[in-house]
Amino acid sequence: MFTEEDPYVQFLADNSGKTVYLKPWRGNAGDTLIWLGTENLLHELSIRTTRDPEKADLILIPGGNQTMWQANVDIWKKTWAAYRDKEFAVGPMTVQPGLTSWVEDIRRAPVRIAGLFARDTESYAHLQKSGFAGDVALGLSHDPALYLRDSDLVRAEREAASQEFVLAVFRNDHEGSRTIGEYRRGLSRLMPKRLQRWLDTHRKLCSQVNKTEKAAAISAADGPFWAIDIAQDPIPYFFEVLRAAKVVHTDRLHCMLAAVMLGKRVYAYPTTFGKLEAVYEHSLAGWADVEFVRDF
Repeated sequence: MFTEEDPYVQFLADNSGKTVYLKPWRGNAGDTLIWLGTENLLHELSIRTTRDPEKADLILIPGGNQTMWQANVDIWKKTWAAYRDKEFAVGPMTVQPGLTSWVEDIRRAPVRIAGLFARDTESYAHLQKSGFAGDVALGLSHDPALYLRDSDLVRAEREAASQEFVLAVFRNDHEGSRTIGEYRRGLSRLMPKRLQRWLDTHRKLCSQVNKTEKAAAISAADGPFWAIDIAQDPIPYFFEVLRAAKVVHTDRLHCMLAAVMLGKRVYAYPTTFGKLEAVYEHSLAGWADVEFVRDF
């Protein structure tokens, strides 16, 4: 899956003579998977890394859901202000216009933006329409967590897998489980009027409770049922629970990705911006055991 024809892999290979600093950001277990996948990829490409950004040539944020959270964009800006002589890149991410100031911030960046990458076709289209300078490498790649698919870590987790219960992992934030009204009230100061109008046309999203009830009904015959948002837990516990699941129901992207890498059957549920569907179509279709649940 991950060859030098992949634009993100090719970008890193083209910069293999540079020293890379991986820039942390706040997140959850899914973001840690992105981090670990990126470390694995850099190791496979024999790219030097450093813990000291002053010694780096390129500062790389591995990817994830960067543009939807202003706190993440603010980390970009603080990094640029502190290290103006470094190049900057963001790995495969979900790209959404209008929610944060990321487009204008990139246009005004005081550093060289070397590359920006998307993890699904819609996000890539948004990058292409943003009008960045021609020397910024843009590309469509895979979620960096998938670079763990053939790693020693995931191989060991697959070998330890069992089938003890049905697992339900659902969000309870503005990306997945709150009503449209709650989402709008919480972010109204950040959203342009066109997005507010879009939200007004949609009924409320199915809540965490609705999704959990649907999951229990679908898998009533598959054994004990456990609903827990392991995405908020440390990676060892995240994997311990996930590898023991017989079936996984989730609206969390990285629970879906980790589960399919472990060989699990997954029922995927919609979120506010369709991240799971988009990444599935680009990276998982044809090999992952995933069924999308839409009729509720």
